[in-house]
Amino acid sequence: MLSGTVEIEGNTWEVTEEKRAGPQNQLFSLVMSESPHSKMHVRPQPGQTVSTLDEVAVLATDPAIRWFADSEGVEWEARLVVHSEPNSADVLLVKFISERFAVHEGPYHFKDGLGALTNDDLRSLLEGAR
Repeated sequence: MLSGTVEIEGNTWEVTEEKRAGPQNQLFSLVMSESPHSKMHVRPQPGQTVSTLDEVAVLATDPAIRWFADSEGVEWEARLVVHSEPNSADVLLVKFISERFAVHEGPYHFKDGLGALTNDDLRSLLEGAR
C-alpha cells in the first residue's frame, strides 16, 4: 500500500491508498496537512496502476472529489461537471454540495483541475456560485 506525502501547488497532502475490487481498484485519499477539512479522492484510469507518490501528485491535480471548508467552517464537496445542451458547446461547471445548504453550480475557468486550487480559490468560486 502506497502512503506518504506529496506537494501540490505549495500544499502538503497526506496520502493513503485503499484497494477496491473492479477495474478501478486503487483509490487514494489525500488530506491537507495544514487543513484537515481539505480532502481529495483520486483514482487512476481503469486498467492503470499507480506505483509512486509522484504519480499520485500528478493525478491529484484533477481529483474526482475535493472537500474544503468555507469561511464559516462549513464543509463543502466540490466536483467538476459538464453541462451539455443540444446545439451548444459543453460548459465546464463546478458543483458545490453541503449537507447544510442548497447545491450551487458556477462556471469553472481554471485550466487545471480542483486539486491545483487553493482553498481560497475554492471559497471564491463558491461565493460566485451562490
